[in-house]
Amino acid sequence: MKEEYDLEEERVRKFLRSRGIRRVAVQLPEGLRKYAWRIGGLLEEEGVEGSFLGGSCYGACDLAEREALRAGAEALLHYGHSDMGLPSSLPVLFVEARMKVDPVEHIVEAMRGEKGKRVGVVTTVQHVDFLSKVLETLVSLGFHPLVGGPGKRTRYEGQILGCDFTSALSVAREVESFLYFGTGRFHPLGVHLATGKPVLAVDPLSGKWERMDSAVDFLRRRKGVMARAAASSFFGVVVSTKPGQARFRLAETLCGKLKGAGKEVVEVVADEIKPEVLRDLGIEAAVCVACPRIPLDDALRFELPMLTPPELLLLLGEEVEYRLDSVEASDF
Repeated sequence: MKEEYDLEEERVRKFLRSRGIRRVAVQLPEGLRKYAWRIGGLLEEEGVEGSFLGGSCYGACDLAEREALRAGAEALLHYGHSDMGLPSSLPVLFVEARMKVDPVEHIVEAMRGEKGKRVGVVTTVQHVDFLSKVLETLVSLGFHPLVGGPGKRTRYEGQILGCDFTSALSVAREVESFLYFGTGRFHPLGVHLATGKPVLAVDPLSGKWERMDSAVDFLRRRKGVMARAAASSFFGVVVSTKPGQARFRLAETLCGKLKGAGKEVVEVVADEIKPEVLRDLGIEAAVCVACPRIPLDDALRFELPMLTPPELLLLLGEEVEYRLDSVEASDF
């Protein structure tokens, strides 16, 4: 199997040995589950019993502490994400699984058509190892790259999450555009929506790149969802029990606002937000007070209109401009 990710085996061994751990739980996101055999082999070599958790692993916000404790684990190995500082009652090692695919060749090709010289640079944790090399390359090409510091839920300069674009926002006024290197469209679209600046998104795996300088189609779709929600009378405010998504204080506030607007409303609490549950409850429209990506990435899964909290505020006339949802400490 091709070595795409750094699974930090030696760091894992030191973690287990230093704490004398004999039983550990392993939490893997979908894209890394194919490496379970390799991690299992390491645990066997160390004489450690391992339980591979079969639940979701969407981010560091989705820390499976409860499941690990129920499995009798003395510690948790969480792969694919960086620590966002959530409290835990058992030791947790975050193995970020950084990618080994060098993006520089594709970035050089993609940047040839760029005219603006002041460029903000952002990426996800899987690619931060190449940030310094990317910056040096941009300078050699005549650009002036800028990198913002980490946010409350990120650990590294230039790192962004779907719920934290601090790194981009902190340099937005100083740059003409952004370069994002990583996979997927959500993060670069989020940077564009959050900053209003064009974003060149370069995918290190496919070698393809895309310039995002208009959110017209996205906003048209979201306004359609908001229009459907406006015609609804029975709302569900949906909260997740995942440690970094349990925004119960915000949910309570939004329930109050909906009641004040003459809407019927119930609070729905779940670990996983499932369309069939909302349907069975008879809810006509929902507000997602969990991961900000759910209403946007998974819109097609839900028959009913599902809003983000800022979209609800826009619908109620409490805000005048569209913005993405972000997770704040005051939400909990």
